[in-house]
Amino acid sequence: PPGPHGLPLVGNVSDIPAFDQFPWLKYDMLSRNYDTDVLRLSAFGRNLIVLSSLEAATELLDKRSSIYSDRPRMIMVNELSGFGWTFGSIDANEDWRVCRKMAHTDFHATPVKKYRHVLTKHAHNLVHRLDAERGKRLQMHLRHMVGANIMQIVYAIDVLPENDPFIKLAEAAQECISRAVAGTYLVDLMPLLRYVPAWFPGAQFQRDAAIWRQAAEKQLNVTFDDYLRRANEGFSGECTVKAIREKFGEDTETERCARMTAASMYIAGSETVAATLHTFFLAMLLHPEVLARARQELEAAIGTTRLPSFDDIDAVPYLDAVVMEVIRWQPAVPMVIPHKLCADDTYKGYHLEKGSVVTVNVWAILHDAKTYPHPDAFDPSRFLAPSGAVDPCVPDPFIVFGFGRRVCPGQHMALDALWVTVATVVACLDVRPAPGVRIEDVRAEFVSGFVVEPKEFPCEIRFRSATHAALLD
Repeated sequence: PPGPHGLPLVGNVSDIPAFDQFPWLKYDMLSRNYDTDVLRLSAFGRNLIVLSSLEAATELLDKRSSIYSDRPRMIMVNELSGFGWTFGSIDANEDWRVCRKMAHTDFHATPVKKYRHVLTKHAHNLVHRLDAERGKRLQMHLRHMVGANIMQIVYAIDVLPENDPFIKLAEAAQECISRAVAGTYLVDLMPLLRYVPAWFPGAQFQRDAAIWRQAAEKQLNVTFDDYLRRANEGFSGECTVKAIREKFGEDTETERCARMTAASMYIAGSETVAATLHTFFLAMLLHPEVLARARQELEAAIGTTRLPSFDDIDAVPYLDAVVMEVIRWQPAVPMVIPHKLCADDTYKGYHLEKGSVVTVNVWAILHDAKTYPHPDAFDPSRFLAPSGAVDPCVPDPFIVFGFGRRVCPGQHMALDALWVTVATVVACLDVRPAPGVRIEDVRAEFVSGFVVEPKEFPCEIRFRSATHAALLD
């Protein structure tokens, strides 16, 4: 496939940006310059293929998933930092297959509905917390809510309102993975560096990895061990771990995979859902007309004497469109976790070599002006037909959950959490600029990383009225 010419030996190392350098923008520019939706770069003899169209991504990663479902070797994350138990980062091997089956036990479209009451409870708690602090520590409250959802659903743990030890452990592990991936460490391109001792000058990556291994071990075992303790005492509660053990058994090998599965669900879902909701609040601050219309249509559908519930899904198409537009406008994961091609392949006359690393520029697809006119504008109505219903002819943005056999198993819970939180906020809260700040002075600025979310922005969040606060009580 076409792409920039590289230098001898090192290839396109200088053309491959780290995740903290908005790589999706660089790859989008290169794809346009070379007029291709299949872009090729190389580094130290390894090919990187960047797909920037839905057609290419669907054909290769969905339809040919049998040869596109492995992962590239992630030395910093898996081997040095100890996160090789994360089933989202390992090859499509037997461990991966077992973990996927375990995840589907409770997170498939139908069984996950039994946890909707948990998502509703924590969405209600969130709006109370936001009103109490007038929107301060917004990011922290969002992360707490999402963490509370996952801890209760996966491990039957009802977390503390502040400084919960289990959430602290999980967030520490999440931060390690984000930093290890976003840094694009040289050891991932030059595997021999993994043998450099930690004391050697320039081997900071080894010292980082030594610290992160402790977080990885705790994330895998501490919370699961707490579940086992409660189960032995007869106080485990309904949760994913319990469902897995009932279906798959409790032998040593099964428990090993159950630990991997449970710990991976927090890693996969916490930061992405919280970042998407953070973007939602920014969008509502910048576009009060969208919040007003969503509220008007919600009240027209359910009235003003109760709060929205999951029984109201599909009753307010504009609300569904708001959720979709938040995901499309700034996808929390602009580039999918890379796949690895495990056999030579051909596409559009291009030879794709075995061992190539293949990723998808999700941001570029969701900002394609041919599909989404004026893609930089925040406009939920783009997803609606003239009748007011969701338009099936406009592609939804759910490619953010991945492709083929690597699609996120927690996508149904993530979408449920997004919907009920957005609906509850729309019904109950006003989102305004902080005192002394004008809307026109607020910028839609984002922090680049493997997961992307807004920079902090000045806002005031309060209950619309005492009536809405009373509805929650």
